[in-house]
Amino acid sequence: MKNFKIVLFIMAVIIIIGELIIIDYENLFSSKNLASFLVMISMTLTTIIIVLSIKNNMKKIEKTDN
Repeated sequence: MKNFKIVLFIMAVIIIIGELIIIDYENLFSSKNLASFLVMISMTLTTIIIVLSIKNNMKKIEKTDN
């Protein structure tokens, strides 16, 4: 399960980088870029959730080892 979370994290980071490449920086707040901004926000939140989940699992493993 941990490997799956790491793969999801890597995929989310790749999608964020891809969206940063796609954004039209000349018309930053145009309707064309709104979808890219929404994807970046959702992927950022997804990466935060995955990192917190991995940290929580590590804490549980440390408690069971003691």
